[in-house]
Amino acid sequence: MLSTFLKHLVQKVMLSSSPDARQAEMNRAEAEDLDFRGLSPDNRSAQERAGDILRAMSLEEKVMFITGYKSLGIRALPRHGLPSVWMSDATSGPRSYGPTTAFPSAVAMAATWDPQLVARSADHIAEAARAKGVSILLGPGVNIARIPTCGRNFEYMGEDPYLAGALSSSYIRACKERGVICTVKHMAANNSEYDRHKVSSDLSDRALRELYLPAFEASVRDGQTMALMSAYNPVNGIWASENRFLLTEILREEWGFDGFVVSDWNSLYSTAGPLNSGLDLEMPEAKWLTPERVKDSESDLDRMAGNILRTLFAAGVYDRPVKDPQAREFHEDHDRAALDVALAGIVLLKNEPAGTDATHKALPLPEGGGATIAVCGPHAVNSPTLGGGSCHVARTTGTVDLLDGLTQVSADGTEVIHIPFRKTGLNTADRRIIADADAVVLACGFDYRSESELYDRPWRLPQAQRKLIERASALNPRCAVLLTAGGGVETESWSADVPAIVHGLYLGQSVGTAAARILFGRSNPSGKLPFTMAKRWNDIASVRGYPRRYWTTTPGRLAAGQGNPRFRKMRHWSYDEELMLGYRHFDTAGIEPAFCFGHGLSYTDFAVLDMSLSSNRIGSDEAVTVSVTVKNIGDRPGAEVIQIYVADLESRLPRPFKELKGFGRIYLEAGEAGVVRMELPPRSFQYWDPEFGGKRGSWVTEPGEFRIMAGRSSRLIEAEEKLVISVTQE
Repeated sequence: MLSTFLKHLVQKVMLSSSPDARQAEMNRAEAEDLDFRGLSPDNRSAQERAGDILRAMSLEEKVMFITGYKSLGIRALPRHGLPSVWMSDATSGPRSYGPTTAFPSAVAMAATWDPQLVARSADHIAEAARAKGVSILLGPGVNIARIPTCGRNFEYMGEDPYLAGALSSSYIRACKERGVICTVKHMAANNSEYDRHKVSSDLSDRALRELYLPAFEASVRDGQTMALMSAYNPVNGIWASENRFLLTEILREEWGFDGFVVSDWNSLYSTAGPLNSGLDLEMPEAKWLTPERVKDSESDLDRMAGNILRTLFAAGVYDRPVKDPQAREFHEDHDRAALDVALAGIVLLKNEPAGTDATHKALPLPEGGGATIAVCGPHAVNSPTLGGGSCHVARTTGTVDLLDGLTQVSADGTEVIHIPFRKTGLNTADRRIIADADAVVLACGFDYRSESELYDRPWRLPQAQRKLIERASALNPRCAVLLTAGGGVETESWSADVPAIVHGLYLGQSVGTAAARILFGRSNPSGKLPFTMAKRWNDIASVRGYPRRYWTTTPGRLAAGQGNPRFRKMRHWSYDEELMLGYRHFDTAGIEPAFCFGHGLSYTDFAVLDMSLSSNRIGSDEAVTVSVTVKNIGDRPGAEVIQIYVADLESRLPRPFKELKGFGRIYLEAGEAGVVRMELPPRSFQYWDPEFGGKRGSWVTEPGEFRIMAGRSSRLIEAEEKLVISVTQE
């Protein structure tokens, strides 16, 4: 078992290299950039400007330009008047150069199902980046949550490629408006952290195309991302950093990507492979693309350096000061936006009457009039903001933990009592407080030590936490569990004991304020799960063949093998479930989940009143608009997410029972009705046929009947229409 000491050590190594140490590195390197205030106005295209610089560069300059500088930089070209260009880890804030607002995790952003709110977050994050002199954000991450316990799921946007692609595109476009380049990551099929450098993701072209690439494709085609990061893992036995099929044939030739491809840190395993396959920049420094190894490959160097230069010119990076003097590094507007995202991303999983009182649900919590709220659990104080690794913001502009949030938000006359969490259990005084309290909040789950890059976390809550839930709920029927985790967690063994469960999904620095506002009812929960939560581990098709004790590891496995092809043999994991991932699997197989994809309760209620299509018959190259009328039938305002699923009633190849193809979030006052409109383009009805359209295969629309379903989760479908598609004659 990986010891707590080792986990702390790993985190120390990963985090200590960021805020202060990296700030010092940047300060030292900044001397060469201090006088740089941008090049003179130039009307030439980015391609022309890059070409002129490239022709004037020496071989030595080209070699040094395509490898990292001081961990997070692209080297300056002083002879040509070009400064260093700086990167920062993302997606919750530019964490690498001092304090910043810690926004909620990417999976919490995904739980908002709100592209506009995600764009607002990205705008503030990009502004902070520019104030720090950062022009490249290393995110967002769009890897699909195939394994619910993947240590980096909190950095990604859930299990559905359509949802992830729509939200990542919104994030990327907002950053681009600020002149910040996003590096969408990690392409491709990087779906677990367990031995990520040595395990090949072996999957069919169809699974790759329909599940694991669409979010990247949307980021390229719709988001217009200017950079992309390759993954650590091999794909079908070929390292992602030298996978020409992914990085050239699909990314550039098929999707039309014209930016640059950066390696994940220490993820190259040869010299010839990356040179020949479409990689442009080795990070964090020259290991495989050293001068001695690449000096005879000037044509490849021209292509690589040219891609980087053209992208930086196109983004305006060389036409402005290194730091934007007008940008705000941190501001109350940033903090307010982070709180708004956290509020919208909290998911109310369960809310039932407490005990024998059938008239009052467990939430909102009682307050005022001498009400007492007992708070316990490992995360009541020092509440986790984010998971660990390269997305963890260690220095925030002001974190509020749960205990302080409950105390600050509650009405006068409310007493919030903290019971320290002890692994040994509750003592007599603790039990008395819990039994006498008007309600109990149990803060459980994981944190940046137990859920992190490098390793996958357990499926079940730690035993001491499960015991706490069992014993507290036996003493007081009005218990609410606040979960912190980046994905699905086992709840079946204890969920029946508590009337309320809230999933927090790593809420950033405003975790305590946001959670308290939801718990006390100051804000109405509206988050929706971007993944499926299973009842049983064995119900999950994608974990078959996964190591039985995957959460155990050794120091050698963590410390060695990264960038070293001679250390341990490559292993192969087959994605035998094909398309049956998450809700696609549960709905097709008829398995009841604990909490379904798209699920999320509210303190009010909604009803779908009507649904219509712009046409019930279209050609295969046409789009259709779906209009859904929804009404708030409860007694308080709130937001709801209408989800559109498509089912192909007859197909030559097997397809999932239904798939998400549209969504829209709407805010309604009590008693108010509104219309949500969503366009379904031709791609909404297609599947990938590996035997059609030549060597690579093709997207195919088969003529016939489709069901268009509108609902408030993947299992709560409230209206449907039939659509007939005919093949458009050329």
